[in-house]
Amino acid sequence: MVNYQKIEKQLQMLNKYLEILKQLSNMNFSQFTQDPRNHGSAERFLQLVIETTLNIGNHIIATHDFEAPQDYSDIFIILSKHNVLPQHFAEELVNMAHFRNRLVHIYWDIDPARVYKIIQTKLEDFEAFKRYILAFIA
Repeated sequence: MVNYQKIEKQLQMLNKYLEILKQLSNMNFSQFTQDPRNHGSAERFLQLVIETTLNIGNHIIATHDFEAPQDYSDIFIILSKHNVLPQHFAEELVNMAHFRNRLVHIYWDIDPARVYKIIQTKLEDFEAFKRYILAFIA
């Protein structure tokens, strides 16, 4: 059974992290890259946003007795297979799971321009994720 309080807490954290990323996305590219604290913060909060979506997805998989994911990207594929997320959207999130691995395991080689592009163009994906999850558990 879905623990609604757990999902709600995760969604609150997701909102908080997204708000910080939205503030960082308001900077122009020069401002963003001049100060390493800006892109360092964006990297960390992107990691947290992605981790939060993975935690929510994993909880839904476990509570609905879906097949177990073999890795992080499988979480979004499994959610798609069980109509929690549309397939094309899940494929976008798989890319985010791969980027999360890069943030965690190859952190010394993150291009600030790529981080900037993500916060400029992909934050809406996390808003959409929230909507799909809320629709599924409703």
